[in-house]
Amino acid sequence: MFSYAAPPITYSPVPPPPPYAAGLLYPPPYYGGPVVPTPAVHVVQLRSVTATNFAAELDLIGSLLQNYPYIVVDTEYPGTVHRPPAGRRDDDLSPDEWYAMLKANVDELPPVQLGITLCDSHGNLPVVLDYGYGYTEGCWEVELSDFDIRRHRHAAQSVAFLRSQGVDFDAVRARGVGSAAFGAKLAEILLASRGAGVGLTWVAFGGAYDLAYLVKMIGGIGQPLPETRQGFLERVRVLLGGRVFDARFMAENCGRADLRDVGLRSVAINLGAVMPAADLPWLAGPKSLIVSRIHTIMKLHVLSDDDTTAFQGIIDRLY
Repeated sequence: MFSYAAPPITYSPVPPPPPYAAGLLYPPPYYGGPVVPTPAVHVVQLRSVTATNFAAELDLIGSLLQNYPYIVVDTEYPGTVHRPPAGRRDDDLSPDEWYAMLKANVDELPPVQLGITLCDSHGNLPVVLDYGYGYTEGCWEVELSDFDIRRHRHAAQSVAFLRSQGVDFDAVRARGVGSAAFGAKLAEILLASRGAGVGLTWVAFGGAYDLAYLVKMIGGIGQPLPETRQGFLERVRVLLGGRVFDARFMAENCGRADLRDVGLRSVAINLGAVMPAADLPWLAGPKSLIVSRIHTIMKLHVLSDDDTTAFQGIIDRLY
């Protein structure tokens, strides 16, 4: 059962071991399949996904969706270069105007990272037998190779922040997976899950950009986002399937003053969510894990079932 008073969690952001001859990151006895009952796990492994292992890691994710159908995502990207007109702020824009700005940014600027956390309806993470580490819980951090800091426009402040958290843009470009290849494989996994009758739930925090980058990858990285906000919401529905929740919108509108007008970290702390180690980089993988905890606490301890259902499909800034 989920408990947000669980022991503090540490992380093991380790490089993947060499692939086996069969092409899998882990030998078949340890790969996928039913979850094996194990003692309590206190380590969450941050699983690094690059060009060498993305297919195996996505196959692993696909094998877990039946029991862990909540997919929580977060992205890192090189800021925004399209801003509101002079004299206007983001908050002054209508949902349609805000979407037009989002579309311009996402169509121009490639993503840098995608974080993925899987969980069940009570916030439990999948437990897998990891080569060399035994049983661990896990979340994923995908390094995406498309962004070229020398060629693409970017926001200097955003790039400086990512560097401060340890992102080496040249290294990511060399070892990361292309968004097109990753998106095509992810689309296969999602199609197979829907074919097996898995009802997926997608969660993000302030998720308009996260979901926009996700559907752009799945739908074909060369294709622009839809022209209209309504067209975008329809594309989210068609490509992702299942339900969609924005944990930030839920926090902003649940009636608790301490959850309004504050960022991800403050919302998590005010809800009592277990936070990562203080020295862990504040990047897409750990952030997706925190978002999963925020959503679970909101769903189980703050909102009623009817309230939670009312938030389905509402994406912050686009409502």
